[in-house]
Amino acid sequence: MHPIDHIKSFARMTPELEATLRGLMKEQSFRKGDTIRGAINLTNYSYYIKHGAARVYVTNGGKEHTLSFSFDDEFIIATQQSIKDDPDTIAIQFLEPTEIIYLPHLKVKDILTDSTTVETTSSLLFLNAALIRYTNFLEERLHIMQTYNATQRYQWVIKRHPRILETAPATQIASYLGLTKETLYRIRNNKY
Repeated sequence: MHPIDHIKSFARMTPELEATLRGLMKEQSFRKGDTIRGAINLTNYSYYIKHGAARVYVTNGGKEHTLSFSFDDEFIIATQQSIKDDPDTIAIQFLEPTEIIYLPHLKVKDILTDSTTVETTSSLLFLNAALIRYTNFLEERLHIMQTYNATQRYQWVIKRHPRILETAPATQIASYLGLTKETLYRIRNNKY
């Protein structure tokens, strides 16, 4: 799916409007290990993964803290709190060769708002749909982190992100789950 297809699900799209929006959206390829850094990049653009894997992390006290993982056909969204608290250390790291579409979401919203073929309410849905999806994920993650034991959290992350074991090292997965890597190794070896 392409972000344009997402917009078409709630807005009547003319060929001219589609051409204008496609002109704003840029495709880019990243190699494994490449990063996009800084709060300005994460607040001015939305990143959609066509194919690949990425994680969002912050560095605090010399230690990386993994905030989220994203895979094929998902948006990468960082929480506003993380951007505010760690503006210079927040980053997206690509975990394998990845193709993304990035778009200046506020410009997209303005174009949709100004378009006579799109209702103002519909133009806001573009931003809200991604945020609602992410909010639901954060609620799920909060529930998991508060109520599941370490083994259940590990099982949840594998089920939620089936490709995570192929792309992310144990230290990143452990950080994401709030575990030590030693605990994660014990879980993997059925010794926890």
